[in-house]
Amino acid sequence: MELKFWLGLLSEWLGVIAVTMIAGVAPIFKKVRQIEYRFPQREATFALSVFALIYLVAFQYFSNPIFSFVRDVAAVFAGGELAERMFLAVICLVPFILALVFRGQPLKSFGWAKDNFKVGVTLGLLLVVVTIFLRGKFTTLLHGVNPEQGSLLLVWLMLAFAEESIFRGYIQGRLISLFGTVWGLLATVGLFVLWQLPGRLWVSPIGDYWHILVIAAVQGLLLGWIMRKSGHVIAPILFRVAAGWLLLV
Repeated sequence: MELKFWLGLLSEWLGVIAVTMIAGVAPIFKKVRQIEYRFPQREATFALSVFALIYLVAFQYFSNPIFSFVRDVAAVFAGGELAERMFLAVICLVPFILALVFRGQPLKSFGWAKDNFKVGVTLGLLLVVVTIFLRGKFTTLLHGVNPEQGSLLLVWLMLAFAEESIFRGYIQGRLISLFGTVWGLLATVGLFVLWQLPGRLWVSPIGDYWHILVIAAVQGLLLGWIMRKSGHVIAPILFRVAAGWLLLV
């Protein structure tokens, strides 16, 4: 990868850290309420079990012909492999939704706490603006987007919604409740990096996708921290959409 690419990512990450730290001192952020679980071990075990299930599904998704029709549908959208991974994420979101429904748990245990929504949107939009600024995309966006770029935006919205609801919304809070903030966050990042392997491991040499793993690790840390600061999954969703989509326009 070119040095310019990594310097661009580094400046973006530093900008996100700065904005999140500055915004975090505002009074509205002091009111963020973190969800607590009465039975942390049970919740963490359940979250890891469902992750193990979708991880097996993910490997099958890219190798088993039974899923070929789903990948054919994904071809309707722009993005190629990105669209395929979007459909996979949406499919794998379903078991987590079912778990929430059948266990009678509130949406806030999925990262969608109503009380924290305003904070989440505020921080998310700030991160979108700083990402646009650091990427120098204001002029590009003012000129409008073409249909392909619009399709890519939709793909990123659906991908970020599904994956962030799974990892930052459902899994992270439960692992933090058991292992504490630091180790729970790191464990979630580890799972997020592992999530990048299906469709790549044993298919392509690691030299073709090592940068994806590095970016996933750093982004995972940032997204998890943003989730903790805002208390709502909408913040990491908005940042991830901006960070991913603006690389393609």
